[in-house]
Amino acid sequence: MFTLKNKLHTAFLCTAISWTCIAQEGSANYNFETFEEGQPVGWSVDGESVFIPFQDFENFKEGKSAFRLEMPETDKANPMFVITKILPAYKGKKLVLSGYIKTEGDDFQMTPIIRVDPTIDFVSLPENVKGTTDWKKYELTVELKPEQTQQIVVGTYMLGKGTIWLDDFKVTIDGKDIATAEIFKFPAAEDNAFDKGSQVVFPSLDATQIDNLALLGRVWGFLKYHHPAIAQGKYNWDYELFRFLPQYVKVTSSKQRDALLLQWIEQLGMVKLCDTCTETSKEAVLKPNLNWMDTYKLSDELKHKIAYIYANRVQGEQYYVSSGHYQYAVFANELSYEQMEIPDAGFRLVSLYRLWNIMQYYMPYRDITDRNWEEVLAAHIQSFINAEDRLAYELATVQLIADINDTHADLWQGGDALAQHRGEHYAPFRVEFIENQLVVTDIYNPELLKDIQIERGDRVTHINQRSINQILDSISPFHPASNRSAQLRDISLFNILRTNENQVQLVYLDKNNKEKKAVIPMFPKSELKSYGWFKSLDGEPSYRFLNEEIGYVTLGNIQDSDAQKIKETFRNTKGIVIDIRNYPTAFMPFALGSYFVDQPTPFVKFTSVNYNNPGEFLFMDPIVIEPDGKPYQGKVVVLVDERTQSSAEYTAMAFRAGRNVTVIGSQTAGADGNVSQVVLPGGLGTFISGLGVYYPNGEPTQRIGIIPDIEVKRTIKGVREQRDELLEKAIELIKK
Repeated sequence: MFTLKNKLHTAFLCTAISWTCIAQEGSANYNFETFEEGQPVGWSVDGESVFIPFQDFENFKEGKSAFRLEMPETDKANPMFVITKILPAYKGKKLVLSGYIKTEGDDFQMTPIIRVDPTIDFVSLPENVKGTTDWKKYELTVELKPEQTQQIVVGTYMLGKGTIWLDDFKVTIDGKDIATAEIFKFPAAEDNAFDKGSQVVFPSLDATQIDNLALLGRVWGFLKYHHPAIAQGKYNWDYELFRFLPQYVKVTSSKQRDALLLQWIEQLGMVKLCDTCTETSKEAVLKPNLNWMDTYKLSDELKHKIAYIYANRVQGEQYYVSSGHYQYAVFANELSYEQMEIPDAGFRLVSLYRLWNIMQYYMPYRDITDRNWEEVLAAHIQSFINAEDRLAYELATVQLIADINDTHADLWQGGDALAQHRGEHYAPFRVEFIENQLVVTDIYNPELLKDIQIERGDRVTHINQRSINQILDSISPFHPASNRSAQLRDISLFNILRTNENQVQLVYLDKNNKEKKAVIPMFPKSELKSYGWFKSLDGEPSYRFLNEEIGYVTLGNIQDSDAQKIKETFRNTKGIVIDIRNYPTAFMPFALGSYFVDQPTPFVKFTSVNYNNPGEFLFMDPIVIEPDGKPYQGKVVVLVDERTQSSAEYTAMAFRAGRNVTVIGSQTAGADGNVSQVVLPGGLGTFISGLGVYYPNGEPTQRIGIIPDIEVKRTIKGVREQRDELLEKAIELIKK
């Protein structure tokens, strides 16, 4: 969903910032005079495995040295480097970044940037710096919004091959050197009362106490996103929970419970009448739900208080949440407490409350989870409170994430104990689920198998005396996914043949259906030629002729400049096969999709949360593809399968809008749209789909994926014969 600049921006987001997003200025060193181990002190350099950094004492603008980065010849497509400095939120109105840059080379582009987090602003030069240039001063300006800012990132990125020099950078705020600037802090950020632990001790919980804690989680989340005092950053809402819990866990009746909750709410202060608050739109795709007040049979006084706060809820920006560039939610000022290796029971409860309420108010798909989301909170309280070691906590978290039913969501950060539990040794071959059987599809390292006779197409039936179905039943609840196709993809590729042992016992069926047994040696991944969802295509062209009439394009290594070349090269062909059984390396929905439409064509529309009414999701206007000159006249066949996910699914939707396009293959991963990052206590982190993605007619894509026009699946026979059956079918369709 991004233009070139937005694509680079997105890559910059992913590479330049840690999950915890702690704002630390560190050493100033704006003139690049101080280096340690070849790196400029106080700056973060990402991409150094490709780019070579130097302290240059010969080519510099001022002082004694400059920072030089060289990109040697490489097969990597679109190699990227970023150098950044992370600054805290400063008081002031305007921040200016200036610096001198020198460049050399023809096959690259670079630009200075300023980014204000969480996704508040992003500025770069109107035109990227290209080619060979002498020292030149560049300057960028951004308006500051300290009340909404978590951190500020300054720096530069480079994409492609060449050499750049950086020197004499400066940052000023309102015309004064940044060294004199004052850091802005909310009162909530000054509260450190529970930095070393919540001090909350839970009794053995019965059903009533679990219900009470579930109610508390709802009230805590409701106030977090609706009460003006919390939205203004006056309270560290995690720590306020710890202040309240000790007395709350002692309540013995619903009357006592409601009176205590009411007292807690009133301590937050008066809520003024809201002149701009409106009722939920009748056109809303999803609507806020306050029915839980009746479910828990709250007292009339407490219900009235909650209803009043809702009717006069905060409007606009909030301390804990804001709108990203593409309307997805950015959860600001959420601490990950990563210093806590094993968060105590209070912090573990915060983890559950935080993720559940983010889903409740800012997830566009909370209504299509397998388990009713309204029931999920109470169902997980016991496992979070009882998770007394790191592994148990990570397992409880990944089970909660699994209830989201979103392939974007998994324990992406901080799951070291879970990874170690699953094992660090892997088989020297690849297995995948094909025709409902676990099939060997590739041999990574044949030399490691020695005399073991195992081939592509062999079907594994047992691992260490356990049937594949038994294994699936036990591990599936710990593998989040939108649909079964994506879940089996990830289980087979990353976890089912994984152990801490040096070997596993396998039972499998060969091509003659003969049962065989073998002891398979297992190895660290670093010793294997393994790969993830798909093989790297570095160094290979993204397009070629299959024959004189048919062109082939893979998006797995496509570059922005390839789009026009593809249009010119395949203009007079009978058909084009576009392979999206991968993740696109460049953003092609419009650059290439415009080639297949003969008139402005809507292909997608999104739902986005109404930030003035959390929980309400509304449709945005459809996105339209405009034709680019003369449309392609031949047939287009798009290949998809379970490896087609997120941006790949979005691209498939765009191409499908073309006038003569057929999508073939199997169910895709069912996780489209921009993602929102969620951090949890103990340094854990996940993502959720942040935008609802629908076809123009309102048909959903989440969990369902891109449904092919013609279903074509791989077969065991095809694996044995090393045939690409989808590609064969595409060629057949074009030739008809």
